[in-house]
Amino acid sequence: MNLLIVDDEVQILQGLLSGIRWELLQFEEVLTAKNYSQAVEVFQNWRIDILLSDIEMTDQSELDLIEWVNEHYPETECIILSCHDEFDLARRAVGLKCLDYVLKPIPYETLTEVLKRAMDVVRKEHSQNLLEQYGKVYMKQMSDAVKPEEIPEDVTDRAVTYIRSHIADNISVETLAKMVHVSPGHLTRLFKKQFDQTVTDYVLQQRMMLAGELLRESKLSVTMVSDKVGYGNYSYFIKLFKKFYGKTPREYQLDARNNI
Repeated sequence: MNLLIVDDEVQILQGLLSGIRWELLQFEEVLTAKNYSQAVEVFQNWRIDILLSDIEMTDQSELDLIEWVNEHYPETECIILSCHDEFDLARRAVGLKCLDYVLKPIPYETLTEVLKRAMDVVRKEHSQNLLEQYGKVYMKQMSDAVKPEEIPEDVTDRAVTYIRSHIADNISVETLAKMVHVSPGHLTRLFKKQFDQTVTDYVLQQRMMLAGELLRESKLSVTMVSDKVGYGNYSYFIKLFKKFYGKTPREYQLDARNNI
């Protein structure tokens, strides 16, 4: 995760670089710029996750840099530094969806906490984006696996579509049968005929396949993956995963990373 600090006063930049407790934050890169132009150049050459910027710069109007970042790099979280507690500026900052508006001078300990909260926000958004991305890939792969001769509105197709789009929910045979307007027994027979497994086994298989993909391709922790595929009980998830793959989620994840 990368941070860009922008301030046209060199002493303030140096103070921030020496005063903030960077060991608590562990940014990959902490970059600096003294004006609007330098900041734009940094954005064009680096991925910036968090921007900490003074808005009283001599080479540009107030909030211009924030507006430019919102337009070109909307995924960047912005934190404003200002010497003035002005209502209009604060209101514009809210309109630009800035994460925080802090007044100088701010204690370094407080600013460290502000940056820590910003990092948490970025991590959460990255995790959500990854989950959505892999979810779309997973759904496409599952859709491509459907045989051409199968009728799209068939009972099992509708049941499968529901399972895949609600993979993290509590899915019972009774609830699923009600959704597709058949009896639980009839739905079980249809699944046994088409997939050679019960509804419960099919749901387990889909959850384990998605869990494996997330552990291989994403940076989500095992606990987060367990939750994302519908297992709030972490120990139970590990037990099912080991039975399915022959190894624990952590072992599976380490093997996947070593084979990259």
